[in-house]
Amino acid sequence: MKYRPIDIARKLNISTSLLRHYETAGLFPAPERTKKGYRIYTEETLAYLKAVRTSTLAYGYRQCKQIIDTLRAKEFTQFFWLLNEEQTKLRQQKSIAEKTLSLLQDKENLEITQMPKKGWISIGEAAERLSITETTIRHWTKEGLLTVPRDKESNYRQFDEHALRQLLIIRLIRSSVWSLDVVKEILATFHAETPTEMISLATQSISMLNIQLERQFIAQHYLYQLLNFLNPDYLTDFPGMEFYNFERPERL
Repeated sequence: MKYRPIDIARKLNISTSLLRHYETAGLFPAPERTKKGYRIYTEETLAYLKAVRTSTLAYGYRQCKQIIDTLRAKEFTQFFWLLNEEQTKLRQQKSIAEKTLSLLQDKENLEITQMPKKGWISIGEAAERLSITETTIRHWTKEGLLTVPRDKESNYRQFDEHALRQLLIIRLIRSSVWSLDVVKEILATFHAETPTEMISLATQSISMLNIQLERQFIAQHYLYQLLNFLNPDYLTDFPGMEFYNFERPERL
């Protein structure tokens, strides 16, 4: 079946300009054209675009491009590993959000922000308390996410209770699906003087990650459809006994 750009746009509930953007970005094979130069889309194009549309929402443009490229190259094993990596990253992000929420809800664990008599701790101590590497903390300061004063004599960064709370917030929201600009915006307006605000933010982060998980499974559905369209014999409805033989040669 043949489709016009407007037909595809309506099916996917997107604009024709976004359709052209996908084409320019190389997210699907360039369509054929009529003698007058009009684009002609096929069932294959539609399969690509369903996968692209859902994958950009689930993984972002850069990762979507990498995933689609592996399918176009018929590098199916690499394709599966890419999807596995994305789900692993999402699970790690959810683990951070859940640990932060648990930390905030447990009053005893709030001792993590308590300071010695001098009122501050070093970057090494801060990193150890929050299970963050010193390199990561330095990177966040370079990104402008955190400003920490230095001791005039030793030039060491002085991490006080407020700085540790900020680190908890940064670790939480950087592990979620917000962009760097959104993270900076949140930090500019967010003053977590009480755990209640941070608990609300942690809960919101978990909700966003849950939505992202659903988007990934929806995207996988259409990616598998595209894989099956490109290579119908690669996946079987139910494997035979040879599927369980791990001594068989590597599948081509």
